[in-house]
Amino acid sequence: MDGGSSISELGIAGTSAALDNATNTTVLPDYCTVIVPEITEVRFWLVTVFGSTISIISVVENLFLFFLFITRRHHRTTYNMYMMLLAFFDVFVSMAYIFLMSMNVLTDYLQSVPLVRAWFWYMAPMLTISHIAITSSTLIIMAATYERFCITTNSTFLPFVQRYRKRIAAGMILLGVFSKGSIYFEFKIIFNEECQGLMSEISLTFVDWVHDTPYHTVFRFWYRNFATIFVPFFILAYLNIRIVRVFTTHQKKSYCADVADSLEKTKRKATARAATRTLVFVVCTYLISNIINVLLTVWEHIDKTSLDEKYMRYDEPLLSCWGWHDPNGEL
Repeated sequence: MDGGSSISELGIAGTSAALDNATNTTVLPDYCTVIVPEITEVRFWLVTVFGSTISIISVVENLFLFFLFITRRHHRTTYNMYMMLLAFFDVFVSMAYIFLMSMNVLTDYLQSVPLVRAWFWYMAPMLTISHIAITSSTLIIMAATYERFCITTNSTFLPFVQRYRKRIAAGMILLGVFSKGSIYFEFKIIFNEECQGLMSEISLTFVDWVHDTPYHTVFRFWYRNFATIFVPFFILAYLNIRIVRVFTTHQKKSYCADVADSLEKTKRKATARAATRTLVFVVCTYLISNIINVLLTVWEHIDKTSLDEKYMRYDEPLLSCWGWHDPNGEL
């Protein structure tokens, strides 16, 4: 009986192996399995449809402002030069949202391998450009705010910042490139031959020298956090508070003075006040939109372990909802 059973089992095993070979069945590794992110339908309408619509409107409006400023010499040589540069960089930020976030969700929604291949092809340069644009915009806002602060307070530094306005703006842009330009070299694309033709045929990771090196500790963690997050945030907060206080005081005094001034002088004062209000609004928008980022960065410096354990439970669903299901630490 035992011998017959063994022979039967061997016969069955041999038949199964023959069938597998005959049908060319290939067992895929586990990493080829793709788990479709949750609420893909909601993410599609929220990120790809609604978000892309807002981004397209932003691109059109910022292009209009950019060409409005650049085609008039008066704007290129005055304080409005900063606004021109902000409009220019905001175009890239809005386009990056479409190509990075919206396309990322669209690939999940359509389960399209060609879209995945295209996304990984331009992801690193597009991410780098968007971060350079965001950082440069922040530094340009800081430069513009300082000049407006000098104007509002009649600072002795006003002639200097006005005379070297172009050089200051160029320096802010170069600092943005220096701070975020190396992002492009931090990523490595991996082609999984076993998963060819599947959504998982391409994956993204950091190069070996990014983590556990002085570059990561000194440059990525300390320098980027302080130079591009903490310093601009607190400098802008301080300058904005000072501008609002001085502006409020001057506005009260100007009501009586405007009565005696000529019409042309009154218009110039009204224009200056409008410019100040506009910049204050821009800075307040920046501060409100970045306060969570600042708080999380402080938390990361104080206790990174508790941040990973507590915050990431809520962070991952939010990232998934807003279109990013493959966190890489930079977006």
